[in-house]
Amino acid sequence: MSQLLNAVIPALGWSLLHFLWQGLLIGCIAALALHLLRNARPQARYLVACLALLLCAALPLANFAWRLADAADTGYVLPAPLEASAIAAIPGAADGKGVETVLVDIDAMASWEYLLRRQLPWLVLLWAAGAALMTLRLSLGLQWVRRRTLAEHYHADPAWQARASALAQRMGIRRAVRLGVSDDTLDGPITAGILRPIVLLPASLVSGLPPDLLEALLAHELAHVRRHDYLVNLVQSGIEIFLFYHPSVWMLSKRIRLEREQIADDLAASTLGEPRRLALALSELDKFQFTTTHFAAPAAHGGDLMSRIKRLIRPDAQPLSWKMATPLLGIFAACAALYAHAMPQAVSLPAASAAAAPAALAAPAPDGAQSAALVEPAALADAAEAVAPAANAAPAFAAAEAEPMLSGASEADELDQSEPPAPPAPPAPPAPAAPAAPAAAALPAVTEAPPAPPAMAAPKAPKPPKAPKPPKEMHADSFYINEHRGGISYAIMTEGRETMHINGRYGDLSEAARMKREQKGDFIYARKDGKAYLIQDPTLLAKMKAIWQPAEAQGKKMDEQGKKMDVHSKEVDALTAQVEKEVEAAMGSKEQQRAQREAERAIERKMELAARQQERIGRAMEKAARKMAQADDQTREQLQRDMEKLSKDMEPLSEEMARHSNELAARQAAIAARQAPMAAMHARIAEAAKPLGDLGRKMGELGREQGRLSREADRASRALIEEAISNGSAKPIM
Repeated sequence: MSQLLNAVIPALGWSLLHFLWQGLLIGCIAALALHLLRNARPQARYLVACLALLLCAALPLANFAWRLADAADTGYVLPAPLEASAIAAIPGAADGKGVETVLVDIDAMASWEYLLRRQLPWLVLLWAAGAALMTLRLSLGLQWVRRRTLAEHYHADPAWQARASALAQRMGIRRAVRLGVSDDTLDGPITAGILRPIVLLPASLVSGLPPDLLEALLAHELAHVRRHDYLVNLVQSGIEIFLFYHPSVWMLSKRIRLEREQIADDLAASTLGEPRRLALALSELDKFQFTTTHFAAPAAHGGDLMSRIKRLIRPDAQPLSWKMATPLLGIFAACAALYAHAMPQAVSLPAASAAAAPAALAAPAPDGAQSAALVEPAALADAAEAVAPAANAAPAFAAAEAEPMLSGASEADELDQSEPPAPPAPPAPPAPAAPAAPAAAALPAVTEAPPAPPAMAAPKAPKPPKAPKPPKEMHADSFYINEHRGGISYAIMTEGRETMHINGRYGDLSEAARMKREQKGDFIYARKDGKAYLIQDPTLLAKMKAIWQPAEAQGKKMDEQGKKMDVHSKEVDALTAQVEKEVEAAMGSKEQQRAQREAERAIERKMELAARQQERIGRAMEKAARKMAQADDQTREQLQRDMEKLSKDMEPLSEEMARHSNELAARQAAIAARQAPMAAMHARIAEAAKPLGDLGRKMGELGREQGRLSREADRASRALIEEAISNGSAKPIM
């Protein structure tokens, strides 16, 4: 039972505490959404508020289930306080001579998280007390409703029962709805029941309100029956009990009740066909001073009566309010906090960790200390940063070559040469925290155990950076595709060469290939406004060749640059393959690594079990020490013998902890030894990849220049073809 409580209390406590910020964030988002929907139908606002309230209930429940499952796996134990009187009562504890081993992490005890964890039982107790009071409140309300719906507390009215049945049929209610007139003191019409709903009308209303107005109120109550609002209200009340301490829950719950009444008003008004009649009935209801809503009993007078009457008579649009700034500020603050929390923290090893190890056998590893990662992440980052520019060179080259073809004659189109950021280096695996030390282990009779080594998890073999692929060689035939339907398409054919420049649509490819097979000599095939032309004027062909000569020369430079990149890429590929083989040889297969991790987890579980046993013995020694401070000499001797026996029981546990620590340290040392050569290999990869960065930047510059030359050549070619068509040098093809 105690183990179950040790798991349930922290899981429940942390879930309730985390819901403080989660609920505020949900409340801000819901308030913003509700304000944006202020002029929408009440059904939309009702749905948003209900979904937000359900999310409020789901988040802490999911958090509680996750923490409970995690506690079952890790064996979480609430921290046991170390009484100062127990230490003071031990001989030699005051001057430190009698204390040989201290197993208390002072830094952890001073942290806010530790202090808060100590108070979790009290927080859960306070929450349970509040939830119990809220449950009692709901139970009293349900009991009040149950008594009022008993047959002896109301009498049937056949005339109004017939009216209620007719209204229910018009509203599409298939269940039988009972109607009763109550002589008890009721504060207004009441609707209750899920399977067998009942509507209770105060006798004063039946006798004092005109029948048509009472029928309007009855239609409102039947609208609640049709929408199953009684059941929804019970679920809503249950969530209020569970999360009674959070203002967002009460805000959403109040908004749900308000929108529920407006929806019922709309449904009743549409059934009656007279919104003003319902408004008048609500006005008369207000004169009866019926203003109290009973627990779990939705009534026709719920919500603000005057605002509901105004809405029924003269609905108007609500303007944008400055109040929307409050949820916006809340959302921005939450985003800033999440961003700050998600920012990577600098990895640093505490300088005092080596000195503190003998004093803390199982002290938790400091946050952020990656003692198991012997391969420097900086080396991986350098390699990734060096390879990244070269990896971007091929896309830059392709974009530079394809841009003039995709952009056609547009002069405003420019190449996007921005380089994406280098991929981050693989992070070093975090070191799992060693089992928490028992508080009572700071007693004099404990045999000193060797220090626990820093817990190291078997890291995954870092994936070496992938060498970039060299840019593709320039094809013999270059197709510049432009799918614009208007303008000029053209193909430049040169005899004796395989180069064929085509700037046009995909449909022009087959036609250009056919013309090249049929025609001899150099020529230009052009198409404008659906008409094809053949240009064979030597002067014009010479001008066209001169126009494209700079772009072709630039293409040759890019070919040479690509060959240089290919050479360096092959070197990086070879080094990468070598690293992959060495990683596999050093770290073993995935199955071997998994077996290694399982073995380490088994050792850690044994250490946790031994730590719990030490804690139990320590608590017994604390109890004996407290009794010793107030006992007489005879009792003190007996207590001293008991403490000596407990100390002897502690010795094998300390030896077991030391043995497991040494075994874990040996395993981690072996892993560290296998990892050591990898840092040098990654440094070699980074060094070999540096030239690729320079070559990639050079390739980008060449690509940008080729794009500029290609655009200029394209504009000049189109102007030359326009001139040939206008002066008759271009012959139409029939």
